[in-house]
Amino acid sequence: MNKIPSDYFLSVDDDLLAFLEKQGEDCIKEIYQSNAVNRENGYKLLNILIVGIGSSFLLLTQKHAWDYMTTGLTAFTLLWVLSAIYLVIYGLAIQIRGLPSAPPDRLYTNPYKTINNSHYDEFAKSGFCGKRTPLSIIRRYRLVDLCVTADELELSNAKVRLHLKRARIATILAPVISIIIATVTYLFF
Repeated sequence: MNKIPSDYFLSVDDDLLAFLEKQGEDCIKEIYQSNAVNRENGYKLLNILIVGIGSSFLLLTQKHAWDYMTTGLTAFTLLWVLSAIYLVIYGLAIQIRGLPSAPPDRLYTNPYKTINNSHYDEFAKSGFCGKRTPLSIIRRYRLVDLCVTADELELSNAKVRLHLKRARIATILAPVISIIIATVTYLFF
């Protein structure tokens, strides 16, 4: 995450401020969409895993004798169960995320209600060049919050992608490992 000071955007002019706000909000929307797609793909994989686990379990309940196929099917079922558990815990768990918007009472706090010309003079020393209104100040400080929210969402998105990738690999490898276990059982037991 980029750590920028809270007064980082005080010196931007109003036109640049509007552009940066739009870019920040659009960036957050795109990251939200990416997160939504990743979660949707995770739920699709979870549905496949659940169906596969249920089908395998039904096949196992129909077997009366323990043989190499039963061993392979049991390994397959257990590996998919582990993949599903991993996916739910790490890939689909609900995470706290920053909001692109803020409630009005958190934006317009008491310090902004009591702002006067001496405060604007202090802001001007830090580079502030906008209109001398609380809105001008609030918008500039809000940009820092948008940056923090975008960074948090990108980090969350990267984690979800990593865990989905791992769950997919485990799901793909489960049949291969099961076949190997069944073959070893057939040849040596």
